[in-house]
Amino acid sequence: MLSADSMNENGKDLVIMYTKDRSGCSHYRLRFNAEYINGYEHGVTPIILPKITYDPNLLKGAKSIVFQRPENKHDYEIIKRYKELQPKYGYKLCADYDDLTFITGDADENNDAVPPYNPAHDSIHKNMPEILEYMKKCVDILDVISVTTTYLKRMFERVFGAGNVVIIKNVVPRYLWNFPRKKPLTQDLVKPRVVYSGSPTHYRQPIPKMAPGQNPNFPKGHPGQPGDRGDWNTGLCDWVIKNVKEDKIDFYVMGSLPFFWQEIHHKIQFLPWTDSHSFPRKFMEINADFSIASIVDNPFNRAKSSLRFTEACACGCVFMGNIFEKNDESPYREIHKDCKIKDTSTVEEIDKVFWPLTKKDKYNEILEWQYEYANNNALWLESEQHLNEMLMYFDTKNPDII
Repeated sequence: MLSADSMNENGKDLVIMYTKDRSGCSHYRLRFNAEYINGYEHGVTPIILPKITYDPNLLKGAKSIVFQRPENKHDYEIIKRYKELQPKYGYKLCADYDDLTFITGDADENNDAVPPYNPAHDSIHKNMPEILEYMKKCVDILDVISVTTTYLKRMFERVFGAGNVVIIKNVVPRYLWNFPRKKPLTQDLVKPRVVYSGSPTHYRQPIPKMAPGQNPNFPKGHPGQPGDRGDWNTGLCDWVIKNVKEDKIDFYVMGSLPFFWQEIHHKIQFLPWTDSHSFPRKFMEINADFSIASIVDNPFNRAKSSLRFTEACACGCVFMGNIFEKNDESPYREIHKDCKIKDTSTVEEIDKVFWPLTKKDKYNEILEWQYEYANNNALWLESEQHLNEMLMYFDTKNPDII
């Protein structure tokens, strides 16, 4: 690992961070790292500033300046100003991108970048010319860009000609997910607890037709909009309905309750979304046996990380997710081979994968495999590999992270 002395040469130790919001993305990509690194002697002091500053007293002590997801003219003008001041202060300019928000050409335009069922689709596609123009301008003057996955790195290189992209995986902080290892099963699971956690960006809720003044969120009214199962337009959605109806599983949903499970709402244990610091504890209190996630094949999802799988490894519940029939780009391609289902799998085919996992010997085997996978692949924020990557990313020397 880089030593504190080497990181703190010339008295420059500040890492100035600008985040777009206080979302989970903001926490996993920057805020959690800042919290942990500040708690120990690593030779750098990350600070998250609430507004842009060009204060020379701060900039002269800055080792690097990190932006989250710069993608418009306003963002570019800020980075451009910092670039003009860079020769005077000698800091490094960095930006982190965790999602694919630009057209790649890997799908028809409407399904490229953010998919139609995502609530951000219309605004992002409306502003796509500006996004492409100013992301390119940002990429050209930034010293380094960090992304979460190989696919996202490849798209930055192809679309923007970026040659300065490094991969820093999504990891989980042990200081929040530090729960005792689950004890091995001594008998088969009879009625397993299954949990799904996710935001409403994975589907589109229906909107009823509304007259002007009927709803304050739509003061001019709304013509109505049908729902879209989005990432749950797979056999896994119907598998949940079948097994809940037949009382074979206890099903928990964290975040938001989708319209397509309306017929089983009364049987679902629902937990509203919570903040990023409270989420691990709330998730752990469910004491789930399985965590599941469904995604469909599109460029946006190919660029995603396997964070839901990593969280399952951390808390001790077996993860089942789908891979893509037509390519090997699913973020869940790395999960245990016996837990993989396809985006084309039928309810019956999913049953054949799931129920053998409830047998105690198989369940214990996979749970142990997941614990070891997290340890061996540096999926903890506190791992030496991840910390070294972050410190090199912050360092004024060019990082060498592949």
